[in-house]
Amino acid sequence: MAIHPKAKQEIDKYLASLDGFAKPICRKLRELIHRADPAIVEDWKWGPNFNKNGMVCGFGAFKAHVSLAFFKGSLLKDSKKLLEDCSGSNAHNRTMKFSSLDDIDEKAVIAYVKEAAALNDKGIKMPARRTEIPMPGDLKKAIAASAKSSAFWEGLPPGARRDYIDWVVQAKREETRAERIATTVKWCGEGKRRNWKYEPKK
Repeated sequence: MAIHPKAKQEIDKYLASLDGFAKPICRKLRELIHRADPAIVEDWKWGPNFNKNGMVCGFGAFKAHVSLAFFKGSLLKDSKKLLEDCSGSNAHNRTMKFSSLDDIDEKAVIAYVKEAAALNDKGIKMPARRTEIPMPGDLKKAIAASAKSSAFWEGLPPGARRDYIDWVVQAKREETRAERIATTVKWCGEGKRRNWKYEPKK
C-alpha cells in the first residue's frame, strides 16, 4: 500500500486538534517512534500511522486514554506485560494505553517499536484471518427490518460486519444475545460501527 502523500501534515493537524491530556501523550509517542527507528516513515490510515516495510504501529486519542496499537502485536514478546488484546477484526493487534505522560515508559515503548519494526524487516507475516462467521438468522432478520440499519450494514467492510457478528454470537445468554441484536440494529441505524465509542477523535 502506498504511503499517504500528506501524512505528516495530516498528523500535524490531528495533534493540533487535540486538547487536554491527549496532546502531550501523542506528541511524545510520535517522538519515541521515530527515536526507536529513524527509518520508520509517517503514514495516515484511520489516523496517525507509522510504516516500515508495512504498518508498524499507530496511535489515537480516546475519551480517557491514548492507545498505541501494534499491528503485529500478537507476535511481540511483551516481556513487560504492557499489551492488551484486541477483539473482532483486530484480533492480531495489541495496544498500550496511556492516560498521562507519567504512564509512558520511554525505554519500553522504544523497545516494543523496534521489535515491531524488526518483524516487518524480516518479512514475517501474520497468520491468515479466521474463516468468516456466517451471519446468524436472527441478526439478519432484525437488521433487514430496518431500512436505515440494512443500508448501513450493506456498506460496511467485512471486518466491521464481523465485529458485530462476533459480539452477537459470543453472548452466553439468550437475553444478552437479544439485547446485543437490538443494540446492533440501533447503532447501525445511527451509522455507527461496533466499536464507535473507541474510535479516535477527529
